[in-house]
This record gives sequence, structure tokens and C-alpha cells, in this order.
Amino acid sequence: MGFDKNAWNYLVSSDHRVGEDLEFIRVYFKGLKFEKLLDIASGAGHFANIFDANSKVISDISLNMLKTAKKHYGFEQVVRCDAMNLPFKDNSFDIATCRIAFHHFRRPFEFFKEVHRILKLKAFFVLIDSIVDIDDKELNRIEKIRDKTHYKSHTVEEILSFAKGFRLISFHTIFKRHNFEEWAARLSPDKDTFNRIENAFLELNRDIKNELKVEIKDGKVVSYTDKKGIFIFQRLGG
Repeated sequence: MGFDKNAWNYLVSSDHRVGEDLEFIRVYFKGLKFEKLLDIASGAGHFANIFDANSKVISDISLNMLKTAKKHYGFEQVVRCDAMNLPFKDNSFDIATCRIAFHHFRRPFEFFKEVHRILKLKAFFVLIDSIVDIDDKELNRIEKIRDKTHYKSHTVEEILSFAKGFRLISFHTIFKRHNFEEWAARLSPDKDTFNRIENAFLELNRDIKNELKVEIKDGKVVSYTDKKGIFIFQRLGG
């Protein structure tokens, strides 16, 4: 699995270890301490680390991601599992979180259903992921060249349609600038795949290049900018 082989790259990734989204969440939940937190598809553990909780459980399908998060942040409770089949009892957690992973999930309705099941009534669910609108077809196409496990970055409307049994209590959009070389090389592609990713950006029409703020210098892609949605839900009854 690409994530298993490249766990270190995700630990040091500027797209994951820092960001306006992390600062937004820090401020939003400042002063709140949770009893039990579950971070789903935790990766290298950056998101779980910013919350204050008596008990933190991190889960991921990648064993090496869990090992990396445990070693770097000292998490004691790590669980290897699929996000659509969470091995936890009903009504177990006060907050669930998931950052920059939802676009990998092929059954989004089932994922939200699982999150709803394991949360207590009125518990929080914090979801951060890429969101798309007019650029959706092209950006999803490029993502799939880079990462075969990419399923789909969704529109805001689609994400809200998945969230049955939840109340949206806060939504915020940020624009994330990605260093192209770091982003494209994160999963250690061969030279041909790297070139295909870059050419896909270079061949975009002008309007989409402007939408994604694609920066090009001397015929090489320097960066692009996409949108991240920060969704803060609260679990309802039912």
C-alpha cells in the first residue's frame, strides 16, 4: 500500500502537519476537553494531536501510519480498521474527527452512518476535506493519476446529503496552496507518473488553471491551490 510505504512523507508533509484548518479548529474548540475522542483515518496523527481529551483513539487502515503516529505523538490507543467498519460500540465517543481522508472513501453514506453509530447524542463530528465545484471533473481526474486510492472530492452539497442524523453547526472554507513537487512526489511515483501528473496540470484550459491558481515557471508547475471545507457537525438522535 502506498501509504504504508510513505508514512514518513505524511508525517513531514507541509499539507498535513500545519495549516489554517488546524488553527481554525484549535481556536474553535479552545477550552473544551473531551472525555473520549476517535480520529478516523488518522494518518500520521497531526489532527488528533491538537485536541484536548482524556482518552484518544486513533484509527487507520495503514499499519505504518499508526506506528508513525504512535512513535511521534505517543498515542497509546491505535486501531487498524476500515473507516466504513469501525470496531467500536454504539455511543462510545464524545467527538470523532477525520481530516484529509474522506475523498478515499468509496461508500460515503456508510461512513457517516458508522460515525453516527459510535458517537454519543449531541457529540461532535469534525470533517475536513477537499471540496470542489466547477473544477471537480479535472481535479478529481488529476488526483486519480497521482493516487489510485483517490475516489472523489465532493461538493459541499454532496457532503451535506451524506450527513443524515447530523446537524451542521459550523462550516468554513479555506484555500490551500500546495507545493507541486512535494505534493506530487508524496507517494513516491516513478518518473513517468510524476510527468503525467505535471502534464495534466499544464494541459488544463485557462479558466481551470485560473480557478486552481496554477503557478508555472519555465514550463514547470510550481504550485496549485484547492479548497478545503471544514465541517463541524453535531450528532442528532435516531
